[in-house]
Amino acid sequence: MWLLVHGCDTGTGGAVELSWKLRPASSALKDKFVDCQADSAAAGWGPVTQIRLHWRVGATESSHAWRCGDNHGTTLFELEHGVAELSVTPECDGDQPAAPDTYIAPAILQREVIRGETVSLGAVELVVSVSDCATEPCICANAH
Repeated sequence: MWLLVHGCDTGTGGAVELSWKLRPASSALKDKFVDCQADSAAAGWGPVTQIRLHWRVGATESSHAWRCGDNHGTTLFELEHGVAELSVTPECDGDQPAAPDTYIAPAILQREVIRGETVSLGAVELVVSVSDCATEPCICANAH
């Protein structure tokens, strides 16, 4: 009986789901998107190991990260009810945030969080520096 009553528990708050892709900042590359780790060491940039979702609802701040190669993530129903400020950042080896001058993320988004409901951010595109690494900073370049 306990499982029937609590098996569909919506938790204490709302959830957020998103998907992501990495787009190279340079238009000289043939590919419109780059893999999180494909040939990064040879190109001079380090692998993007995680994508982290940050949120703030009122005075409460938290975050959750997923492997970059998953290309999709959903939090638990853990965000407090209210207006959430949501942002996304890439991380390098060792859970280190990528240098801010090596990527462009979408601006902070505000969404209403309701207990038991999921906020969808849809597809998030992160523009990353992955070319000319000898002359300008590239994403996660110090990670390898």
